[in-house]
Amino acid sequence: MKLKNIILTLSFFSLMLFNTVISAQDSNFNVIKKELTKQQRDLLEKEKLVMKTNRDAFKASLTKEQLVILRDRTISKAELRKQLVATFSREQKSLVKKQQVSLRKARDNFRKTLTGEQRKMLKERIDKIRTSKDRGELKDGPRKNNANNGKKKEIEEISF
Repeated sequence: MKLKNIILTLSFFSLMLFNTVISAQDSNFNVIKKELTKQQRDLLEKEKLVMKTNRDAFKASLTKEQLVILRDRTISKAELRKQLVATFSREQKSLVKKQQVSLRKARDNFRKTLTGEQRKMLKERIDKIRTSKDRGELKDGPRKNNANNGKKKEIEEISF
């Protein structure tokens, strides 16, 4: 009887423990999102979808050579980007430029909708991030493998 109670208690606590959601970055973003208007949130969602579509189109255009460059974990991100950009076709350069222009327009459109209080709040959060000692960046050294044996999402690491 005691063993049964112990097993039930442990099962209950394990379910409670593993049922919690651990998402620090998501919660910070939700705090910021709560302070935005519905129109601003809709604008961000729309732009997020446009960027995802552009990113998917770019990923689909990558050649085997380019994928090999992306998987090379012995070079720095700056060197990786330099090598990758050197192999871009006209179409890929056009896709990257289109994404950059789209991102600039989205930023400008979003900035135009911000109130003074929202600007102040966002500036404080950005300054806090910038002054943080450990931002997870590598300057010009080789990239280190992550916790799951160096396996990362294939192309998610590239940002233009």
